[in-house]
Amino acid sequence: MHYRQDKHDLYDSRIRGQIMFNAMTRAEIWLQDTLDKPLGIEDLANHIGYSSSQVRRQFRQSFDISPSAYREIRRLERAAVLLGLTPLNIAQIAIRCGYHNHSSFSRAFQRRYQLSPRHFRQTLKTALIQPKPHPVFNTRIEKSNDRQMILMRLYKAPTHIKGLGDASYQNKQLARLQARLRLSTTVIALPDILADKVNALNSEFFHSYRTDFGLYLSDTDNAQDIALPVHYRRVDIPTHHYASTCFDDLADLNSALMHTIMYLLHKKNVCHVSGHPPQVLWKANHLELRIPLIA
Repeated sequence: MHYRQDKHDLYDSRIRGQIMFNAMTRAEIWLQDTLDKPLGIEDLANHIGYSSSQVRRQFRQSFDISPSAYREIRRLERAAVLLGLTPLNIAQIAIRCGYHNHSSFSRAFQRRYQLSPRHFRQTLKTALIQPKPHPVFNTRIEKSNDRQMILMRLYKAPTHIKGLGDASYQNKQLARLQARLRLSTTVIALPDILADKVNALNSEFFHSYRTDFGLYLSDTDNAQDIALPVHYRRVDIPTHHYASTCFDDLADLNSALMHTIMYLLHKKNVCHVSGHPPQVLWKANHLELRIPLIA
């Protein structure tokens, strides 16, 4: 009798733990999505329906870091990407990363990377100086109208997710949505790949590398009224420009990414990296890397 009770209690504990981690995942995503906004812990607590003290305690338990420190790290990672891959001035970058005071941004950046924003940019620019990319890949600038994605967050790098992009993986995860969204395309979004590329990604806390997996909807589909599985969320993508590079295998992602970055750096004063997550779409005969741009 005691064995059954202990087993039941363990099961209940695991369920409660999973529910709480799902809530903290929503909290982490909200922090990422609002990096440029002056919102606080009360706003986050209201968003996920918990008290501020619960959010602080449970977020630290899930990610080994406080919500405010986590947001600061992600803001500075985005700032590092924009410093390295765009000509935006430091004041513009500070605003895009949620800092409304140039001095406070510079101090925070110096503490994190042991370099001023200006010196970080100069150092990275020297490291990225390469000849114009050889046309192994074909990169072009495209424009996308409003679209939607349905995504699930995974706290792993894409290279560590077995079967990513395979039909079996896709069907297992999204079986209830396939019939209604037949024209959708398998997609991953990569919030950390650019920060990793400029050596700015923080790996000192749990779940530092993230991959969003799901469906990229066709322009005739709308998931507004579809009940999504508990781990998934709907993402609205506004009209934007993006750099598109096609490649054959996920093992070539790093090369395709580097080629695209060099293409954009040589294409001065036209389009620049926005800092939003790049995507990889599974097309019929190839993969397509898309990097969102500031036009």
